[in-house]
Amino acid sequence: METIILGTQFFANLLLWIGLSLVAERAPISAFQKRFVQMTSAILLIVWFAAIYLLAENGFFLATGAIPLVLIIPFTVGFFLFFSQTFRKLLSVTPMHWIIGFQVFRVLGSLLLIGYVQGLLPGIAALPGGIGDVTTGLTAPPVAYWFYKKGKGARLIAYIWNSFGALELINALTIGILAQTPLIKSEPKAALLGILPFVLFPAFTLPHSLLLHGYTFWLLGKRRTEKGTPRSRMPMYNMSVEGAK
Repeated sequence: METIILGTQFFANLLLWIGLSLVAERAPISAFQKRFVQMTSAILLIVWFAAIYLLAENGFFLATGAIPLVLIIPFTVGFFLFFSQTFRKLLSVTPMHWIIGFQVFRVLGSLLLIGYVQGLLPGIAALPGGIGDVTTGLTAPPVAYWFYKKGKGARLIAYIWNSFGALELINALTIGILAQTPLIKSEPKAALLGILPFVLFPAFTLPHSLLLHGYTFWLLGKRRTEKGTPRSRMPMYNMSVEGAK
């Protein structure tokens, strides 16, 4: 089980890095900035994964409140990235169906369900997260495809799907944290959520997914605003370029 979870987590984050690299190539930024984004994102993902692994190996996440404490770091970094012009340019050229479709990796939550079936995790912690993750992951490709094809109600469907995915993560995290406290008594004990390999879900995968949901909301709002901008209010440069064409 540990080898499978570690392998799938590594593969999912390799795909995430490949996506970031491709987006960087599309973005209207300098060649230096493209290489900087690609190298920095690779380093951050590797360091983050290694840090979570080493902390878990030393029993850090067995302490109540350890997981929320660690999550502060990626969420803080993810929030302040919005203030970076380079990052905003990267987001602006990210195809919506890419950022939605990538969440197909949430089907890895099925491993939580396997842990429950094997008697390794309590149902109160594994079932909400596992079922929610699998549902989000399985529906990501059709939602992405429908948005790509500009199907009827695609934007509304994307909003609903994105809201469900984000709320499911928050719910699963909250229940998982409570399950590690004396407030909820469960058999088997939820302490396994604080050790390898299961701790990778709340401490490593969850921040990725929740940040992607946040960025998706931003893109949906931004592109709706751009779509509704009257032609007469477009920059003169863009109008002249269109006229030249």
